[in-house]
Amino acid sequence: MGAFDRFLKREKYLKKTIEIDNALYDKLGELSKNVYQTSINQLINACIEELIKTNNVKIYEKQKGELSVQHSLNIRESLFNELEEMRERYNLSIYKLVNIAIKNAIDELE
Repeated sequence: MGAFDRFLKREKYLKKTIEIDNALYDKLGELSKNVYQTSINQLINACIEELIKTNNVKIYEKQKGELSVQHSLNIRESLFNELEEMRERYNLSIYKLVNIAIKNAIDELE
């Protein structure tokens, strides 16, 4: 393994506005600020990448009164294309898939 193997090759990013559950976004904010040296946006891309690798699409129930807020994200083009395929396969919206990806990653961490 070379010194630069830990970095991703350059890829085009797509700017998308996606609703994310507040509790999930707040948890990502804590992780970005206190644990990992990266942005929330990059954490979300990592969550999406893991969902695509595992195909672990588990529907979860949102807590009563939980709000979802729109966020502008830069999603790697290849990941977004995979999300589009998953959207058709599972008949779920992109925003639900993104929230599932984040929830799975947070649950795995805890």
